[in-house]
Amino acid sequence: MLWLVLFLFLFDRGVYYLTVSAENRFYRDPSFAERFQEFIKAKSFSTLILGTSRAFAAFQPYSFGKILGQEAFIEARSGKGPKYNWFFYEFYRRCVGPPKVVVYGIDYFIFQTESKERWLARFDRSHESFAPFSALSLLLRNKEDIEDFLVDVIARMGPAEDKAFRSTQDFIKAQDYVGRETTPGGVITQKPRDLHVHQYKTYPGKEGSYLKRLLEEWERDGVTVLLIIIPDYIGTYETNFEQRKSLKDLKRLTRGYPNVHIYNFNRSSTFPLEREEYFYNGGWGKSNSHLSKKGVGLFNRLLLKRIAVHYAPANKLKNSRRPVTNSKRSRPELFKPETHPIPF
Repeated sequence: MLWLVLFLFLFDRGVYYLTVSAENRFYRDPSFAERFQEFIKAKSFSTLILGTSRAFAAFQPYSFGKILGQEAFIEARSGKGPKYNWFFYEFYRRCVGPPKVVVYGIDYFIFQTESKERWLARFDRSHESFAPFSALSLLLRNKEDIEDFLVDVIARMGPAEDKAFRSTQDFIKAQDYVGRETTPGGVITQKPRDLHVHQYKTYPGKEGSYLKRLLEEWERDGVTVLLIIIPDYIGTYETNFEQRKSLKDLKRLTRGYPNVHIYNFNRSSTFPLEREEYFYNGGWGKSNSHLSKKGVGLFNRLLLKRIAVHYAPANKLKNSRRPVTNSKRSRPELFKPETHPIPF
């Protein structure tokens, strides 16, 4: 019996290690560094935008240029957690230098997020996820990642290379993304009788230590850091019922960093969370929602008006007031356009 247990243990680890190695080879992009160097020529980025798919859907580099006159580079997508962002920032700093401002999209599940192999392979870091004694079965614990890998393998082996797969690797196209239209039924607007709520995963979670390292690095580099809590549709907001807890956790993490500012747009007093047309998915029972094309337009106008002060001369910044980040109410107040005019 003992020999059988040992065999299964070694088999599980062996197969998982081979899978991780295969993923690293499959996703590695030898041309990434060269293409990035070519892309940044004759450009002067003042702003680096980081985050997951919600940040990718929410922030528009185009709007930073049009409204603030600031050139921004966005590096955000599903599966790009704090660990990936740490390695990317090290790479970015070597190529471009420290940005003036980092805009980081904050999700309710930020400490539950785990960086995907497809992105870590850019920096040959996939092997770091192999921890032999971290779970009883590594194959079962990483079942979702392995399934995603197999789907990508099948897509690449298709008759004509899958365009969707290629687009996920293309950081250049990401700079011009303008949003996705709302589709009927995309947002769950009816509250179910038995609502399945989602608990908040506290710091450090899976990759919180990397976010802490980033904060330390940005302080040393003299970077202004704007942590932006991205809006959720009201159903998702209520589903993620520990919003106040997550905000307190974020405040504790950033305490002692005077260069870090938190802007909470996930409140109905700051953004109309109840408006279905401003989101293309999410809703009651869903812990994740993304802004629609219409929502992105409004969000960027409101956001850029609020953060413009951080691009002002240093003497003006000294007198600027730290943003208000919290409300004592468990449920957000209604959006009041008269107190948040859209100036553009």
